[in-house]
Amino acid sequence: MKLKKLAVITALAISASPVLAQNFEGTTYDDRIGYSNNNNADSIKVGLQNISMFQMSLQNQDYKEARINMRWLLKHAPYALTGIYTQGPYVYFNLISKETDQAKKLEYFNEMMEIFAAREKNLEALNTFAKTKSTLGDVLALKADYYNWTAPNTPGSGYTLNKSYDNYSKAIKMINEKGGREIEGSVLQNFFLVSDAMYKSAPNALREQYLQDYMDSKDACEKMLQLAKEAKAEGDEEKANKLLAKYDGPLALIDKTFAESGAADSAQIVSIYTKKFDAYKEDINKLNSAITLMNMNDCDDSEIYYKYAEAAYAIEPTYTSAIGLAQKAHKDGEMEKMLDYYNKALELASSDASRGQICLKISYVLTKGKQYTGALTYAEKAIGYNPDLTGKVYLNMATIYAVLGQFATAIEYCDKACEADISLCGEAGRRKANIQRVQATQQANDKYRKEYDDFMKRKKAEEDFWNGAGKK
Repeated sequence: MKLKKLAVITALAISASPVLAQNFEGTTYDDRIGYSNNNNADSIKVGLQNISMFQMSLQNQDYKEARINMRWLLKHAPYALTGIYTQGPYVYFNLISKETDQAKKLEYFNEMMEIFAAREKNLEALNTFAKTKSTLGDVLALKADYYNWTAPNTPGSGYTLNKSYDNYSKAIKMINEKGGREIEGSVLQNFFLVSDAMYKSAPNALREQYLQDYMDSKDACEKMLQLAKEAKAEGDEEKANKLLAKYDGPLALIDKTFAESGAADSAQIVSIYTKKFDAYKEDINKLNSAITLMNMNDCDDSEIYYKYAEAAYAIEPTYTSAIGLAQKAHKDGEMEKMLDYYNKALELASSDASRGQICLKISYVLTKGKQYTGALTYAEKAIGYNPDLTGKVYLNMATIYAVLGQFATAIEYCDKACEADISLCGEAGRRKANIQRVQATQQANDKYRKEYDDFMKRKKAEEDFWNGAGKK
């Protein structure tokens, strides 16, 4: 039934049934414009004209005209169409970017923030007819992006780096807690770039926060790339490629930014967690988080890492803490004890999938310890437990063969990693390029060494000849 046929009933019942009053499922532009204007025919006509002109202005990139139409709709027909909320910020972004008058720029910025406030207020009603439903977290993530893009260059906006960071943090937390379509790769990337700027402003105070942001952002991207892998396995190439396009680039930028930040300095990280041990030693969650962070940042051969592993294992043994103790035993030269803890880690795993992850971890540890035969053995075991790890195993094998100087085999395993797991194609391609550069350098060095050796042989032959000739 059309909404306008229920106008009188709705008006009488609005105080008793506000949810029903704003349920626009199955309605038209006329219905939704009329809802806010007592079904006044003239108002509906003007509203339809503004919708048409707004859409046409967007097509023509006439953002000033689009703003006029959008402002009318926002005031007089806030439920007319979702485009004023989803495309409105883009209109203001263009207006702010091109505006030279500072007062006008600020006016545009404030109006853009009003759109986000209105969307938050009207979101439940808008979702009743929107083709794509949005959560409040989705809205806040978009707001965080536009604030980050426009506020720094808008005098009077009240921009601070802290506020930009808080906007992203609040949005990501809400999406994680309440659910949403997904956290866009661009949002994760932009959040981490803001976190990076925060860290650079106070590296000593914010290092731990920055490390956690890196781990969380990287983990979110990797989970979405895992979905791409699953989509390909199910034959949905289109979905797989879309996810790959959305998350591989941001993951690469996040890794690159972190690598260049200097935050992974092992001495600094060890110092942080050494000071925090007394406060963390009875909290299993904090202990495990610290173990993971130290492990990710090449601190897993430090005494404080082992101390955290021992404390965590004493409270609640996990395969993570068992691996930490295995690494300590390895460092102490207690090989039998090392194997016992590694086997304990496998026992503590709840599935073959986890056991595969453990074997891959052991392979990483042995690779780092230059025990390449053992590393390759556990790499093969990882595939045996969990074939889904084949791509990651091949990447590690590529590293091992590159270190051994077997560049052709290393490059082959990079290609095999991409074939086995589409989510690793970006990383495999980058690793392959690095190996090829090392290979080219090695070949050049071999060439120069051969030329030098040939020169010395010729020189010696000449000296022998002339020395011999002088004796005749």
